[in-house]
Amino acid sequence: MNADDIQLQLAEPIQKAFTRDGWAFELKFDGFRLLAERIAGKVRLILRRGTEATRQFPEITEAIAALPGGDFVLDGELVIQDAVGRPIFQKLLQRGRLTGAKEIDNNRRANPAVFFAFDLLMDEGRDLRKKPLRERKARLFERFPKTERILPVEHVEREGEALLEAVKAKDLEGIVAKDLSAPYKAGRHNTWLKLALQHGGDFAVVGYADDFNALVLACWDGHRYVYAGKVGAGITPKISAALRPLLEATTVPKPAFVGGQPDGNDMKWVTPELAIEIRYKNWPEGHAVREPVFIRIRDDKHCTECQAPTRGVVPAPVEAAPHVKISNADKVLFPDDGITKGELVEYYRRVSKWLLPYLRDRPLMLTRYPDGIRGKNFFQKAAPLKSPDFVRTVRMRNEEEKRDIDQIVCDDERTLEWCANLATMPLHLRAGRVGQLDRADWCVIDFDPKGHDFEDVIVLANALHERCERAGLPTYAKTSGSSGLHVMIPLAGQLDEDGARQLGEVLAALLVHDFPRIATTERVMKKRESKIYVDAYQNGPGRLIAAPFCVRALPTAPVSMPLLWEEVKPGLTPRQFTIKNAIARLEKLGDPMAALMTEKISIEAALGRLTSG
Repeated sequence: MNADDIQLQLAEPIQKAFTRDGWAFELKFDGFRLLAERIAGKVRLILRRGTEATRQFPEITEAIAALPGGDFVLDGELVIQDAVGRPIFQKLLQRGRLTGAKEIDNNRRANPAVFFAFDLLMDEGRDLRKKPLRERKARLFERFPKTERILPVEHVEREGEALLEAVKAKDLEGIVAKDLSAPYKAGRHNTWLKLALQHGGDFAVVGYADDFNALVLACWDGHRYVYAGKVGAGITPKISAALRPLLEATTVPKPAFVGGQPDGNDMKWVTPELAIEIRYKNWPEGHAVREPVFIRIRDDKHCTECQAPTRGVVPAPVEAAPHVKISNADKVLFPDDGITKGELVEYYRRVSKWLLPYLRDRPLMLTRYPDGIRGKNFFQKAAPLKSPDFVRTVRMRNEEEKRDIDQIVCDDERTLEWCANLATMPLHLRAGRVGQLDRADWCVIDFDPKGHDFEDVIVLANALHERCERAGLPTYAKTSGSSGLHVMIPLAGQLDEDGARQLGEVLAALLVHDFPRIATTERVMKKRESKIYVDAYQNGPGRLIAAPFCVRALPTAPVSMPLLWEEVKPGLTPRQFTIKNAIARLEKLGDPMAALMTEKISIEAALGRLTSG
């Protein structure tokens, strides 16, 4: 293996330090995340986005080459420090942009870098990622001596709160907590947690000034983007030039956020696709950030990861709760593929940061397969009588059974793990939220080929997308994970559930009018004449759809996957994304459908344009 085979493990943000046995606590560094590889004597330095920094940091390259032993891959942080050991991120940025050998040589002498190695992932050809962190750490210190440029990162065990107090006293960046029993896992997991102390963080860009020298900022609150201020300081002409094509390509006529707007009439709005890091003096509650300074583009982050920092402590929401204990983790649920319940739970755990924004505040219906996809299955709306205390429920009327039931609401990763441990595969949810269940957040058109040509589904979906675009209606597509394709229109609660169904009926009727040879709205299957069923009846009071990213009970464990519209083309199949390839795609691309939860449109105006064109 080499560095190209490794997807980095990332830390979940928390807002409070803790003291706990079995955990290691390290200093948090403000630098470049780096994999340092030496194979057959050749050294490569690989940054988080996959680009090489070997030429830009020759002092580190030389120091890695001089380390004892054979092949290895180290994970760590590249830092340039001041005289008292505090990181100077701006100087690191400057070095990273240099290309000339003489410039680099002069800079290395004036501002030498240090590599803080906190993990050993490969040693002498052996992949160590499945080993517990305690073992990897021990090997790191056995294997590598401390040198002027390469410093293995020391840690303290258990005493996270005490370390944080020491970090505060020295005005350092923060701390990172790591579970010593855990293997190295690709992506963001709560076996690594981070707590930063500086005022600053990552923000979604939702607008820009005409001259590209100021950006409008927002944070994701779990449901929508909320205005956070405007930044201009730190945006150089070179940065403006880099931002221009990124922003012009995503310009939209109306803001995709709530909670206020910046002063000035020269602002243009964009869909939230670009994340940036800023530092600021303070952020008074109910106001914009004060004295913000642009630091860098975060093209390694999705905008839904840009959550509002808490006052004084940047990181986000909550301390990670302990994982749910998995029962019968080795039980095979997908016999043709050997996929176990443990793997199903792990998939839902890893996909949770993309899935939970759709699930929060919505009553769920679970479909459970306790004996695997070939065994008996059943729907479950009512929460089990012995549900754990952490599982939120809401009292609902079950019209079929003429009684009230407590229905599950999945607001957090722990509840999602618990649902998966019940051998839940599809998660079905309604378009309304608790408190306003009759107000639909979307309208969905379900293209159901029932064994007919999926290429016709692609034709119809693109035709619907183009017609809606002309009318000013945004659309998002996702595979069902089973046999069809869903096209979704954001409503943001502007229509009730009946209104969402009526909108769907209008869209379906227009498609059938335009494509009578291949499309039908006939609900009786025998009368469809081998046509694609354009189903608007997934909308309406109490109607449910399969959640994005949920697993379907079919061979290969396919998942319902949001798509870019350029992917809706011949060759697409409804089951091509599975629990085996979904996470890698999401880590690279993010969720193309995330704005479904935030976009607001004028329904009345759009309906007029729909029927006239």
